[in-house]
Amino acid sequence: MRAALKVGAPAVVLAAGAGLLVWSGDAEAGTARLAVRDAYVREPANPAEAAAYFRIGNTGRADDTLTAVTAGTGRASMHTSNGPKMVALGSVPIPARGSLEFSPGGGHVMIDDPGPLKPGGTVRLTFRFAKSAPISVDAPVIGIGAEAPGADEGGS
Repeated sequence: MRAALKVGAPAVVLAAGAGLLVWSGDAEAGTARLAVRDAYVREPANPAEAAAYFRIGNTGRADDTLTAVTAGTGRASMHTSNGPKMVALGSVPIPARGSLEFSPGGGHVMIDDPGPLKPGGTVRLTFRFAKSAPISVDAPVIGIGAEAPGADEGGS
């Protein structure tokens, strides 16, 4: 009987360990994996406000939601264009294995009172999500007529 317990004990430990591996894998599979790309701020024609644009990719197996974007010292809010009107956005979904793009003529982050912005400078943007940790990037300021980062890759 003792020999059976000694042989059986490692089998129980192995089975329990395999169960933990499967559980860990399922937990990892159910998370969003977010990356911010091609973020930039267009040099404003009106120094009282500026617009930021970006792409967020989600390579994970779970949806997440962009809940807010902060920009340096200026007040920032998310909007989309609906014809000639801007519509405020409280949050925006980011699908699993999908992406979200804010580009001219569509979604953008409006930055009120951004301070002086000149091409070559940067603006710190911090993206906040419902489930994932915040992500901060230094977005370059580009000139009014300049090509946007990532434009040669089909971006904005």
